[in-house]
Amino acid sequence: MSAVEEWAAAVTVEQLDEDPYPIYARMRREAPVCFVPAVGLWFVTSWAEADFAASHPELIDSSVTPSPLDRAMGGPSILVLDGDPQKRLRAMLDPSLRPRFVEENTPEIVTPIVESLLDGIVERGAADLMSDYFEPVSVLSLGSVLGLGEMDGDTLRRWFYGLAQGAVNFEDDPARWAVSDAIGAEVDRSLEPVLKRLWETPDSSTIAVMLQHADGSFEDRVATILPTLKVMLLGGMQEPGHAAGTTVAGLLESGHAAAMAADPAGLVRDAIEEGLRWVSPIGTQTRRVRVETDLGGATLPVGANLGVLVSSVNRDEVVWGPTADIYDLFRPKRNHGAFGFGPHFCSGHHFSRVQMRIAVQRLFERLPHLRSDPERPPVFSGWEFRAPQHLHVRWDA
Repeated sequence: MSAVEEWAAAVTVEQLDEDPYPIYARMRREAPVCFVPAVGLWFVTSWAEADFAASHPELIDSSVTPSPLDRAMGGPSILVLDGDPQKRLRAMLDPSLRPRFVEENTPEIVTPIVESLLDGIVERGAADLMSDYFEPVSVLSLGSVLGLGEMDGDTLRRWFYGLAQGAVNFEDDPARWAVSDAIGAEVDRSLEPVLKRLWETPDSSTIAVMLQHADGSFEDRVATILPTLKVMLLGGMQEPGHAAGTTVAGLLESGHAAAMAADPAGLVRDAIEEGLRWVSPIGTQTRRVRVETDLGGATLPVGANLGVLVSSVNRDEVVWGPTADIYDLFRPKRNHGAFGFGPHFCSGHHFSRVQMRIAVQRLFERLPHLRSDPERPPVFSGWEFRAPQHLHVRWDA
C-alpha cells in the first residue's frame, strides 16, 4: 500500500463533513482516483478524470450497488438510471423545465415568496439567512412548481433533511436509516392524495405533467415517478437554497458584497455561478464500473463504486488556477461542474438558477448594507451536501 493509499484508508466521514477540501486537494496532487474505505467509494477528484467517468456509460454507468439513494428514494430514480429508462424520465420532466417556460413562469411564482419573506425580516436588522430566507424561498418555490402548494415550508424542509440522511449514508449508519426510512414513508403517505388529485384533475405542475407522460395504470405511473420526485425534493432545496446562501457567504467573506450591492442586477449571475463553483451544494455524482478501466493512475475493477466529486473538480487548480479555493466575484467566466457531467447533467438547473437570481438580487436591492454578524460567523459542513448551517447577518434597519 502506498503512502497516499494508507492515508486515504484513515480518512473518516467526520473529517469529510468538517472540511473535505484539503483531502480533495491532496488526492488531486497524488492520487486523483483513490479508494476511501470509510464511504466505500473510489473518489474521482480531478476535472479530466471526472469528465471521463461521467461521460462514458459503456464503461462506467450509474447503477451503484448497493445504492443508499435507491433506499432513501424508495426505488430507482433518474439519478441511477441510464439509457432509455433515464431518457424517458427526463422527457417527463422537460415540458415543465424548458428554459423558455422557466423564464416566463418562474418569476411570478418566486418573486411573491421572496418579497413576503423579506418583508418579514427587513425591520429586524438581523437574521439567519438560511432558516429565515433562503431555505423557505427554495422549498416554497419548489413546492409550488411541483404542485405541492398546500404543503407548508417547515414540512418540506423537514422532508429534505430526513431524505438527505439516507441519500448520503454511504457508511450504512442505522441511525441515519431510521430517520430516512421514516421520512420516506411520511412522504409517500402525504403525496398519495396529491398524486391522485393531479391525476384526476391535471394542471401545469411538474407532478401533473410527469403523471400524464408516464405509462401504465395510475399505480404504475406513481411507482415510476415517485423516486424521482423525492430526488427533486432533495436537490430542489439543496441547489438553489443552499447555493444562494453559499453565494452570499462568499460575497461577504471576499469583500465583494459592496460591489454586489452597487449593481445587483448586473452582477447577480456572476455571483451565483461563482458560488456554485466555490462550494458546490451537491458534491458527488455516483457511478459504477462496468468494464475494468484505468483512470487517473488506478485500475478500477468491475463493480467498483465511484464518487465523481464535482465539488473537488470545481477547485481543480489545473482548471481554475492557484486561487481556486477563493470566492472571486470577478473570476474569468468558464463552465463549472456543479450541475454534473454527461447525460446526468441536472434537469432542473435552469429553474435553480432563476430562483437563486431572484432571491440574491432582491436581497441586495432591499438590504444594500448587508454584513456578516462578527459574533456568529458562518460554519459550513458536509461533503455530499455542503452549505452554511447558519448565515447570521446584520444590516441597518
